[in-house]
Amino acid sequence: MNRFFLVSAMAMTLAFTACKGTNEKRGDEHLSEGRFRNAINSYLEAKKKGNVSDEFYDNFTLALVRAAEIEAKKDPYSTLLPGYFDKASQNIASVKNMEVVKEYARVLANVGKVQVSQEGTDYNTILNAFAFIDSAQVASKVAGSEAEIKAIRTEAENGYVAQNLQMAKDEEDPVVSEYRLLQLAEVAPNHAEVKAALNKSRLGTRGYFLIFGENIGERASHRIDKYGYVMAFPTIALTGTGLKGELQIWASTGNNTEFDIAKLKVVSTDGREASVKSSSGGWCDAEVVVGKKGDERVEKKRQNFKGKGKLLNEFQCGINVVFSYEAGFVPDYVEYKDEYGVGRKYLGQ
Repeated sequence: MNRFFLVSAMAMTLAFTACKGTNEKRGDEHLSEGRFRNAINSYLEAKKKGNVSDEFYDNFTLALVRAAEIEAKKDPYSTLLPGYFDKASQNIASVKNMEVVKEYARVLANVGKVQVSQEGTDYNTILNAFAFIDSAQVASKVAGSEAEIKAIRTEAENGYVAQNLQMAKDEEDPVVSEYRLLQLAEVAPNHAEVKAALNKSRLGTRGYFLIFGENIGERASHRIDKYGYVMAFPTIALTGTGLKGELQIWASTGNNTEFDIAKLKVVSTDGREASVKSSSGGWCDAEVVVGKKGDERVEKKRQNFKGKGKLLNEFQCGINVVFSYEAGFVPDYVEYKDEYGVGRKYLGQ
C-alpha cells in the first residue's frame, strides 16, 4: 500500500512538473533565488504563451508582491508600484494558496501606511495610499486576515490625523479649516477626534457659504463640490421639534433655474426626513435693466417671491423657513435637490 502510494505520488509530481513550460520553470527558479523582477518577466512570457501550471498564479503573484515590497523600501512612491500591485490584483482571483493572498494584502497595506506617514505628501497621493489599504482589506476578507489589515489601517489613520488635525483646527479662516477637517474625515471617517472637530466646525459655519475654490487645493472628496447648490443659515434656531431660520442658497450649476422651497428637506442623523412646513419673506437676486434709454445697464437687484422664484447661475435666493419634526429627530443637514444639482448644509449637533 505504501509502495503504491509512493509510486502514485511520484507519477503525479512528474505529471505536474511536466505541465510547466520553460518560461514558467525559469520564473520559479528566479523566484526561489530572490530575483523577483526576472521572475516577473519570465512569468509574463509564460502567460503570453499559455499552458501554465496550477500554481502559476500563486508564484507569479508572489514575485510581484515581493518585488513591490523591495521597491517600496527604496522609494515609497516609486512609479513601479502601481504596476506591480495592479497585476497582482488581477491575479488574486486565480490564486489558490491563501498564504499568498495574505502576503499580498499585508504588503499592499504596509506600503499604503508608509506613504501616508511621509510628511508633506500631497492629498491625492494620500487618497491613493488609503486606496491601497482599502484594496488590501478586500483581499484580507478572502484570506481570513481582516484583523491584521484593519489594524494597519487604524495605525495609518491615527498617524495621519496626528500630523494634520491640529493644523486644521488652528486655521483662522473657518471655511479653510472645515475643508481641512473634511479631508481628514474622508480618510478617517470614524476617528473620534476628527468627528468632534468637524462637528464643532459645522456649528460655527452654519452662517457661511462653504465654497471650496481651487485656491485651497484639491477637493477633499466627491462629497464636496462647489458646482451645485451651496447653502447658509445666517440665522437659525433649533428646538426638540423644529428648525427655523433664514436659509440662503447660492447656485453654481451652470443653469438658470427656479428655486422651489418644496424641494427643501431636513434629514436627521438616522436618515429620517422632514419637509418645509412654512416660509415667508423670500427674495432672489435678479438681473434688472436700469437707466434711461440709450444709457441702459444691467444691475443685480433683489426681487420678492412667494414659494418659488428665479435662481440664476452664480446668484442667490433667501427665505425664512420653518421645519417641524417629531421629538427625537436630530437634524444632520438640510438638502436642496433638483435636476441640475444638489446641495447640503450640515448643521452640527
